[in-house]
Amino acid sequence: MELRKLEDKEPAEVAYYEGYQRGHLDTARMLARRSLVYLLLGGFMGAGLFFLALNYGLMDRAAAEKVVEDPALTQEKPRQYVNAINWARRFTVGIVAKTSARVSPSRASRIPGQSHVGSGIVLNEQGYILTNSHVIPGNTNELSVVLGDSLYEARFVGHRPEYDLAVIKIVADNLVAASLGDSDKAEQGDVVVAIGSPHGLFHTATEGIVSYVGRRNADGSTLVRNFIQTSAAINPGNSGGPLIDLTGRVIGINTLKLAGEGGEGADGIGFAIPINLARRVADTIIKGDDPARDSKISSRPRSLQSAFLGVNIETGFRPEMQPGALIRNVIYGTAADRAGLRAGDLITRVGDTPVTSFEDLSRQLRQLQPGDKVLLTYRRDGREHTIEVFLGE
Repeated sequence: MELRKLEDKEPAEVAYYEGYQRGHLDTARMLARRSLVYLLLGGFMGAGLFFLALNYGLMDRAAAEKVVEDPALTQEKPRQYVNAINWARRFTVGIVAKTSARVSPSRASRIPGQSHVGSGIVLNEQGYILTNSHVIPGNTNELSVVLGDSLYEARFVGHRPEYDLAVIKIVADNLVAASLGDSDKAEQGDVVVAIGSPHGLFHTATEGIVSYVGRRNADGSTLVRNFIQTSAAINPGNSGGPLIDLTGRVIGINTLKLAGEGGEGADGIGFAIPINLARRVADTIIKGDDPARDSKISSRPRSLQSAFLGVNIETGFRPEMQPGALIRNVIYGTAADRAGLRAGDLITRVGDTPVTSFEDLSRQLRQLQPGDKVLLTYRRDGREHTIEVFLGE
């Protein structure tokens, strides 16, 4: 009889764990296959993106050196000058004084009227404006004030020629009075800005310093004995405008510059009347004014951009012989050129208003705006013609 050892019966848990292990291995193989597929796809996509980057130069940009920004560009710009000038522009005005035509001393020709340009400051909300006396010639027949982009009719109040100061007036709303400083506190070396209308360029600002305090006028042409000398550029048209400090306060009224050789002014040597003196003189002039005279001027402003015809008028022409404005030449590309006007044409009427001289033509055009349509009558070769003109700026 054969004897053999009986093996232990395999527990049920053994089969369970073997099945679990086989399932785990199958999952690992599946994940490995997917990883391989993803790796291949990623490789193809990466190669494609690299190729596109090369074509568009992105790699060169990435390899370029990093730009170091100037620290000054990140800082806010100083605004002391900007703020002072912006404030002063609210009360600084341009002044246009037009004189009437006159007969020459020899009585052989007629001298046309002229326009004199200067500057001034608004003294108060009532519309009184301080300027230089020499800005307004004695034979002025038309006075205008440029404030912002508007042109106001003005009237003459009075002047004190011995101080070269004058006061005029406009009728307007929401005026800003000038901030007046103390000129007695001005010191040599103070930074100042002159604002005015040099050569007709309204609201121009030039910067300098107080070069000297208490400069005397050697020729005795004025009673002012303590001018503020400044290096800020002052040119024809600056007269009457403000000399301000960096707080925007007026410390002087720009009046003249040193005469150089040949009649040309010396650059950087200008003079302003101290505002303390100018204020006292202005108060004296205003006290003698009658506000009832305001009824003589219009409170309605006009646009600073007047209509432009585009012709130069012959100033030597004598309209008493043949009334009208004789065209010397026509500016190419202007309203006159497009309308067919030519040199030698004699303009005799604007709309229904007769034109007997250059002053008449100028006066009519100032009442019109750019873009307006007007009928213009002129004489050419003895025959009269009427054309329609669209005015420009």
